[in-house]
Amino acid sequence: MATVAGMATSGHAIAQNQTQQGGLTPEHFAQLDRDGSGGVSKAEYEQFMRESYAKMDANGDKRLTKNETANILTSEQFDSVDVNKDGVITEEEFMAQVSRDFDRYDYDKDGVLTQ
Repeated sequence: MATVAGMATSGHAIAQNQTQQGGLTPEHFAQLDRDGSGGVSKAEYEQFMRESYAKMDANGDKRLTKNETANILTSEQFDSVDVNKDGVITEEEFMAQVSRDFDRYDYDKDGVLTQ
């Protein structure tokens, strides 16, 4: 969950703690597996990431700035999510990256991330 997942969870550190398979540590996986099914559905992942976006949006303006993500993303990572290059990451840009990240790590393409 390279780009956007690095922005989420307490301390916003999923990406820094990935396992070999591109997956998550057991602790982060448990945070995302809200229904305890043993897998993380796209809906669970997206809901978690929407909540994470809201937490990161310090001033509540529905836009993430480089200042709001400075401890989480490199400038290059920020720029890759900021598709229209206006200097902010909207929730739409954020969630588009979330979807790409999920799809990239859903190796068997069943709509569920597993460890």
